[in-house]
Amino acid sequence: MMRPFGPRSYVVSLEVPFGFGDDVELDHDPASLRHGLKPFLRIDLTLYELPIPDFTTTYGIYFATPPLAEQLRPLRGLREREFSLSFDPQMQELGAFEGKQLPELVCFDVTGTFGVDDFSHVEGEADLLVSQRAAAALRRFDLGQLGTIRRFRRARS
Repeated sequence: MMRPFGPRSYVVSLEVPFGFGDDVELDHDPASLRHGLKPFLRIDLTLYELPIPDFTTTYGIYFATPPLAEQLRPLRGLREREFSLSFDPQMQELGAFEGKQLPELVCFDVTGTFGVDDFSHVEGEADLLVSQRAAAALRRFDLGQLGTIRRFRRARS
């Protein structure tokens, strides 16, 4: 069977500038696990550093700047989510965010199936898997100093 986006898939590793906020709520029901991740019922995050890249993550959810989000919306395997974001109080007390504003971001859950959709997760691979088409879109944006896109080769069992 031929994959709709061709034979190549890519692994995207991203910077994580967020931590959980006080109001974060995860679904702890084992039946809710998706590829080893607990889904978020409520997404509440704190930001530790600025500036942030155009595409970032924490614990299986992804954040894009509005220009990148526009490029991602036509692709398959993402669902937009509501979320709240605030500055980390300790970093704020240290003056790290003096005169700064929270970045405008769009939040996405990954809902895709590997080999079918443009965005997916698979058991045993912590990072995001993307199609060739999605990798091409992401490469046009800043993924940060630690962000990488590399060819995915699934381990044979």
